[in-house]
Amino acid sequence: GSATDPQSVYARHRREKINERLKTLQRLVPNGEQVDIVTMLEEAIHFVKFLEFQLELLRSDDRWMFA
Repeated sequence: GSATDPQSVYARHRREKINERLKTLQRLVPNGEQVDIVTMLEEAIHFVKFLEFQLELLRSDDRWMFA
């Protein structure tokens, strides 16, 4: 396939977009830039779960405070 083939152009654009998003995620996840992609994605999952848990704690504190 040629580099100007529409399918090749689309695939390259898609890869570039994925790489941009991964770099953004790496910056958001603690230590994300210091590990490989698979480890960083696992860390991102754990980090999101941690943030969800923190949010639940804050919500429960709010309900307790105003009860």
